Amino acid sequence: MTLPATVAELVREFRTNGRIVIVGASLAGLRAAEALREEGLTGSLTIIGDEPYEPYDRPPLSKQVLKGWVPADHTALPRMRAVDADWRLGVAATGLDRAAKQVRLADGERVGYDRLLIATGTRARPWPNPAEAALQGVHTIRSRDDAAQLQKELAEPPSRVLVIGAGFIGSEVASVCRELDIPVTVVERGSAPLSGALGGVIGEIAARMQRDHGVDLRCGLGVSSLEGDVGGHVRRARLSDGAVVDADVVVASLGSIRNVEWLEGAGLAAGFWGVGCDAGGRQIRTPSTKNCARHRWRVSRTEPTSSAPTGRSSRCCTTPGSVRIHARVPPPRPRPRRRAQARDRRSRRPSPASSPAIHPSTTGIAG
Repeated sequence: MTLPATVAELVREFRTNGRIVIVGASLAGLRAAEALREEGLTGSLTIIGDEPYEPYDRPPLSKQVLKGWVPADHTALPRMRAVDADWRLGVAATGLDRAAKQVRLADGERVGYDRLLIATGTRARPWPNPAEAALQGVHTIRSRDDAAQLQKELAEPPSRVLVIGAGFIGSEVASVCRELDIPVTVVERGSAPLSGALGGVIGEIAARMQRDHGVDLRCGLGVSSLEGDVGGHVRRARLSDGAVVDADVVVASLGSIRNVEWLEGAGLAAGFWGVGCDAGGRQIRTPSTKNCARHRWRVSRTEPTSSAPTGRSSRCCTTPGSVRIHARVPPPRPRPRRRAQARDRRSRRPSPASSPAIHPSTTGIAG
């Protein structure tokens, strides 16, 4: 049997009997599962997710759901094709044993695999003080339950909402509050809203738009502490300039944390920046000290652009928010100075006396 025929047979065997596990039951995990079935996988397919819900669309959570237009449980992602998977929902992955090819789950179960897709994404960064974060009325927005609870409190409505951080989520929450005619204060450490993502010019435009629509925007400041009442409900915030803002709903929009803790000890290039992979989406093992000294890694970050379904799913297995390591580039060698190079060339150049005489006829040129 020729080599191409052997490879084709191995591929057919894997498509029929292979075991694929996807850790992460959100947009990336669902679209990957659909692509695998479309490409002819008939073997075992398992999808593991820490939330008890099947994949749902996250962008509406900070828009239509908060406005009350769409219930949080009506945001399920559309299915492009049948997946026929074993869904393990409501149980988080807690570890990876690459030697045994098993994923350890929070309930103690182990799930075996032949190929593993890491699509665990991110979670919202909480307010850094755990005691203050536990106050009633302090929220983050990432999951369906987060949006449902915040929408319930906005519907009462509160006397004032404090948004900490004027990124995309924070600006969207402020916009919703003003559409609902709820007073809102936005505190941003930067010079303007969205300046970190879109630059200072767009940030200044966003600042004018927010203030024109009644947002109490305070830039260049931070929140020092949150204070609650005797019942454990947040009531005010102290800012870094000493000012006090009374608010009974606080939304912390402080960015995200990549869910890579469960990969600790697995020997993968994973850290706070995500999971390292090559251009084909394959994981990269932790480089040894020797390799780290000999090579540099060129890294770029991949971010989600849209959750809208497309006709065909991407073949890349990197997850939103992960990093892609494109190539190993040897460090540049020190280059000699140009004067030294010219001096070397002159020293190697033969003198006229030692050069043989060349007759025009020996060069093939007629005299």
